[in-house]
Amino acid sequence: MRAAAAAANRLIEKIEEIIADHLQPGREVDEKAAFYQIVTTIEDSREIAIVRMALDDDPVRFGEPTPLAAGDRTG
Repeated sequence: MRAAAAAANRLIEKIEEIIADHLQPGREVDEKAAFYQIVTTIEDSREIAIVRMALDDDPVRFGEPTPLAAGDRTG
């Protein structure tokens, strides 16, 4: 669980960086682009796989089913 907590912390830091980048003074905010960048970062990160495996969940939500898939695939 400690590894999962550390992975979640790294992922939160990545999300914070994306938000800070999109909210820079003088920059027009593109909420749709920011949202999709966050979602892509989460889904493509190694950190989310670590967290999901710690929860005994499928580490990947997209693509071909894996032995851990619980039928909750979104893609």
